[in-house]
Amino acid sequence: MIFITTYKVKPYLSKQETRELMGVFAKEGDGPGVTGHYLAADGSHGVVISEADDLAPAYRNLLNYTQWVEYDTRAMLAIEQAVPHILDALG
Repeated sequence: MIFITTYKVKPYLSKQETRELMGVFAKEGDGPGVTGHYLAADGSHGVVISEADDLAPAYRNLLNYTQWVEYDTRAMLAIEQAVPHILDALG
C-alpha cells in the first residue's frame, strides 16, 4: 500500500530542541519504505511518501519524533484502483 504522511514541526521549538530533533533524524532517518520525503519551501510542513504492507515498522519510526512533530498519515489508492469502485458505487 502507498501512504502519504504530512507533518508539521510543533510550533515554538527552541534552537536547542531543533538541534535535538535533527540529531535524532541523523541517527534514525526515515522509516522503512520511504520513496520520497519533501519539505515545503516555506518550512510550513513536510510530506513523506512511502510504500509498505506492514505499517508497524513505520509507526515505530514515527515514535522517534513525536516529541517535536505532529503527523497525519493516509492510505492511498492509485486512480486506476479507485475508479472501478467509484463507478460501481454510482450504480
